[in-house]
Amino acid sequence: MKNLILLAWVFISTQVLAQDPQLFEDTWYLQKLTINDVEILPPNTNPNVTEHIFNEAFSIFDTGYCDFLGCNLIYNDLNNSFDIDSILELGLGCMNQTDNVFNGIYYNYLEEHLDGANPYSYEITTDNGIRFLELTNANGNKALYANQLLNTNEQQLENVVLYPNPVKNELYLKTVAIIERLEIYSIMGQLVKQQTLFTDKVSFNTEDLIVGVYFVKITTNEGLVSTHKIIKE
Repeated sequence: MKNLILLAWVFISTQVLAQDPQLFEDTWYLQKLTINDVEILPPNTNPNVTEHIFNEAFSIFDTGYCDFLGCNLIYNDLNNSFDIDSILELGLGCMNQTDNVFNGIYYNYLEEHLDGANPYSYEITTDNGIRFLELTNANGNKALYANQLLNTNEQQLENVVLYPNPVKNELYLKTVAIIERLEIYSIMGQLVKQQTLFTDKVSFNTEDLIVGVYFVKITTNEGLVSTHKIIKE
């Protein structure tokens, strides 16, 4: 009996030690998502900075953007990876549309576990004294975190007129700046249409899009960015 207890204890200890202790030591801050090889940066307009914490004692990943998400994890005892078993969502919502768009994309990234995206592997690296954590799910989509708040160069574009919405055929855009690039993403974060141009007024044909919800990302020649939700009828 003592031998069985000893073997069980060795197994449990090995399972804990299989995970990188740095995962639990740091508080993490989300830097970007990479969905279908497309990089998506947080808008940085959310006034409440979310801390992302791996709770070792309870195997929970406290995360979210505007919403609070508690992910119940099952750690792999052989490598640096885990399965997301379930997610508890506290739907607080965002204060503006741009944050809502990113909030939805991040939630969908974690919810991919329902469609076979487990396991989520992770890698922790250090650059100039800053630790970075990269999560990669079985679909190849990634989330990058750092253990410090870092500034990004992405600034928000204001005063955007977008109509009609919902849209059936032509989508019209007007801004006070010069639009350099226009991208349309599906609700799962997949890039479905893009156009390069240099104008403050745009007419964009959406006839080939299927009915559903999309996100329009506008980038100006000065690097300003704005993201808007549209509904295709």
